[in-house]
Amino acid sequence: MDISKKYTVYILMGNVGAWRLTMFEDDDAESNEELLDYIIYMKERWGGCFFADMCDELNFCISSPSDIPEAKLRISKSFNDEFEFLRSLPTIIETQNFIFVHGGLPTADIDSLVGDDAFNVLKNDAFINKNLYFPKYVIVGHWPVTLYGDKIACSKPIVNHNQKIISIDGGCGLKRDGQLNALIIPDINSADFTFSSYDDFPIDIAMTSQEESANSVNIRYTDNKIKILEKGDEFSYVQHITTGYCFYILNSYIYSYSENSTCDDYTDYCLPVKVGDELSVIQKTSRGYLVKKDGISGWYRGKLKNDI
Repeated sequence: MDISKKYTVYILMGNVGAWRLTMFEDDDAESNEELLDYIIYMKERWGGCFFADMCDELNFCISSPSDIPEAKLRISKSFNDEFEFLRSLPTIIETQNFIFVHGGLPTADIDSLVGDDAFNVLKNDAFINKNLYFPKYVIVGHWPVTLYGDKIACSKPIVNHNQKIISIDGGCGLKRDGQLNALIIPDINSADFTFSSYDDFPIDIAMTSQEESANSVNIRYTDNKIKILEKGDEFSYVQHITTGYCFYILNSYIYSYSENSTCDDYTDYCLPVKVGDELSVIQKTSRGYLVKKDGISGWYRGKLKNDI
């Protein structure tokens, strides 16, 4: 919001923003209960959320569904500019050679979408896999690009020139190893795309080389059921239910140790590393480092400069 006041920027509506508006503006008892459940879940899972942060700023405590109407009233008075900003956001921006939308498009005929439910384009999971082709490049976010790979977790933008779909969501703020991606379009008539990315992980230098692992798995939340084979203090040996693949996983990534165990997004991939490579260090463990190199997450078993 502040950036749009200082610079020329075009901001799109996303499914989360639209959902926040819907939850806030629905005023029946069921919606109030759903909003309270959402606030509780988000505090437990992420430490906070849009509504909880606003209530905290207003020093207003929500403990039951009956508190929701008063919270909404106070929020609407104090944060009217923020909500008006959200309401003003477009769902689709079309230019001469590009279409920008948060989730994806069911068709290239944008005019035919007028009057449809906006969530059809705001939440379009795994858009690239829909086997759609477009005359203009369709640039989307929403679906973290790491979810497209079953072997390797790569956060770099995916550019599919055949389908003319570009997916740029690097999982920033959502994935433990996520990054913020910026697609760079050099000219309106050029398809020579590049990108820049950012994460806040500390950088270290590899002091020993390492070969790439021959096989690996990239567990994603869409298929994250595992069987605990051996529980350890830091790592556990598990089996991915769908593929039967067995691997060691950090215990901090396991959600539960029941018969229906699941885990957070995780990979056991070992990166190819040369001496002098820069690595973003995500986590140090007894079995090596969970790192990221050139947007790809994986393991490094060697020594880092700061270790010497």
